Amino acid sequence: MKKTFKQMIKPYRHLLALLSVILLCTGLAVLHVIPPAAVLFFTGCWQLLQIARSKRRTSALFITGMSEEQIKEFENICSDLKKFGGMFKTLDEIAKTEGGWAAIKQLPEVFKTEGKRVDEIQKEVNKLRKLVAKGQYYTGVKWVGNVPFVTDDCARALSSVLVMECSKIDGALRTLNKDESQHKNLLDMAREYLGMEQKAGGALGAGDIPLPTIYMPQVIELVFAYGQARQFATVFPLGAGTVKLPRLQAGEDDFGFLGAGTGGMSQQIGQKEVTAALVTFTANKAGGLIRIPTELEEDTFIALGQFLARYIARQLAKLEDKTMFLADGTNAYANIVGVGQYCLNNPAYLHKLAAGNTVVSDLTINDFRLLRTLVNPAVLANMAANGQTQAAYYLHPTLEALLVTFNTIGAPQIYKPASAGQPATLDGFPIRWIGVSAPYSLNAAPNALVAFFGDLSFWYLGERGAPRVEVSRDVFFQSDELAMRALERIDVEAMAVDAMATLALPPA
Repeated sequence: MKKTFKQMIKPYRHLLALLSVILLCTGLAVLHVIPPAAVLFFTGCWQLLQIARSKRRTSALFITGMSEEQIKEFENICSDLKKFGGMFKTLDEIAKTEGGWAAIKQLPEVFKTEGKRVDEIQKEVNKLRKLVAKGQYYTGVKWVGNVPFVTDDCARALSSVLVMECSKIDGALRTLNKDESQHKNLLDMAREYLGMEQKAGGALGAGDIPLPTIYMPQVIELVFAYGQARQFATVFPLGAGTVKLPRLQAGEDDFGFLGAGTGGMSQQIGQKEVTAALVTFTANKAGGLIRIPTELEEDTFIALGQFLARYIARQLAKLEDKTMFLADGTNAYANIVGVGQYCLNNPAYLHKLAAGNTVVSDLTINDFRLLRTLVNPAVLANMAANGQTQAAYYLHPTLEALLVTFNTIGAPQIYKPASAGQPATLDGFPIRWIGVSAPYSLNAAPNALVAFFGDLSFWYLGERGAPRVEVSRDVFFQSDELAMRALERIDVEAMAVDAMATLALPPA
């Protein structure tokens, strides 16, 4: 039970009474009610009265200056002070530390400040809890009926950037929405979503429109959903416009024994070395234009943003896949060399059909199996060791019409279609469908790149920053349409020279 103030001072009532008398007499002397000498007189009289009322010890020969009760109270105080001896020593050590007593004096203010911060953090946490409970703070891509959707906030941000960019271009808002009475509402919605304040007078500058960089990861997540290059290659962030990374050369020396038996201990040690080359990543601009498909209204704000996000992601994924597999080192691909051209340049990793077999239907199961012999055996061993699908075939989806014919050869089943969440397989190796390689056809397709096999994680997709979007009215001026441009900065490089092999048709 908590003690009251009266209970706490009761053990020291005699000493407190003496202190009260001294303070009272001193106060009267200060006020000139009594002379200073009277302070000692009245205090002495009070003390004599207390001694007279106190119980005397029978063995005492002299009377002390304090009563028996005051002596006991004083002894109790001294006893209590002994308990704090260790604390005083600790305080002395604390005072010698950095800041000393000055820092200790500031502790109450520090506690007060930190308390306010804790309260603010608690308020933010409560807000986040409410948003999560309402489903308004989901930051990832969600799938509805096998169709990916970014969050509504991301969709609003993309539409808002479109509206604000149009507001800078003369007449662009009329192209976006012919009803001028809705222009102010669209601008207000865009400013609200982007956290911008409306400016009175003056045109908006390019720096006034913050691009939705916090939502770009969602667009990139959509690219993962659409593109195989970004899913299975190693995505490497480029810290600068040009970055160099080391790559092992082919044909490096193998480790071996440096002598035989006791005699070998005195033999000269032969040199065992590996050779590395620097691979230069250059962040090249890549992207394209999007025709704004419909007239924007308030109730289509989110729908248009969803369309833009999916269209941008789909086109960027296709561009990255084409660069990864088909880039031929020409200006059309910013001099980037992809898997196919790399194998053409290094025939050790290329299987090309005999002359005259220029139709995809000419391929046999042995052609696909031969690809597996061209890559480093470690590519196949890695899969066997960890049970994962590191090594895989990369084929156009239409080639399934050819693959199913291989099952007529006999058991075991050579081609297995996708089932129960598992990918399609060929000879047990997974197939990853890409839409950029040669499709199945009965017509001649000379020099076509039909299939790829290997571990794509040894190819790097370097990217510099995040994609950005801009709007133009001049591109489609004749058709009075708006265009949104999406750009990214990427490069593709092989970090293992023998991790991928290519199957190609011969020239005509």
